[in-house]
Amino acid sequence: MRIFTAIEIPEEAKVSIQKIITKIDTTALCKWVAKDNLHITLNFFGEVESPTLTEEVLYKISKDFHPFEISLSGLGVFPSRTTIRVLWVGADKGKEQLKGLYKDIEEGCAQLGFKREGKDYTPHVTIGRVKRGKLAFPNIDFFYPPFIAKKITLFESILKSSGPIYKVVSSFPEVES
Repeated sequence: MRIFTAIEIPEEAKVSIQKIITKIDTTALCKWVAKDNLHITLNFFGEVESPTLTEEVLYKISKDFHPFEISLSGLGVFPSRTTIRVLWVGADKGKEQLKGLYKDIEEGCAQLGFKREGKDYTPHVTIGRVKRGKLAFPNIDFFYPPFIAKKITLFESILKSSGPIYKVVSSFPEVES
């Protein structure tokens, strides 16, 4: 099973992000993230036999988890503006809490034998990937007002030819959505 942890974003934020995607003029071949798949990724683990160890770490972290505000603002890219491979919307308010969660999850899982990602973490919502050609950096302003992050979600990523399907495995703390 292929898994990752994330913070879910409100439906209205997903709709707002979809609206800016339609404003991006590109001759490059981009694979845009489906609205239902938009989220703030925390940690990507890849293939695991079972999510049990990851769930144990998330359960421990959730004991100290307190809901916090996140706002989304601006566009960014990986790896650089001259070589765009991934286009994203940044997390503004709440980014320090997101970085803390990323670090805590990575540290807890590393103690159980998971490989560290070995890169700096930038809290963001991936909105598209450049598959072929060159994408010019879009000069578009974006802001979505603060919302409350109430839980960390562990997702399974099921790869299909039509695109990935993200299925909730578990949430921590376990709260009503």
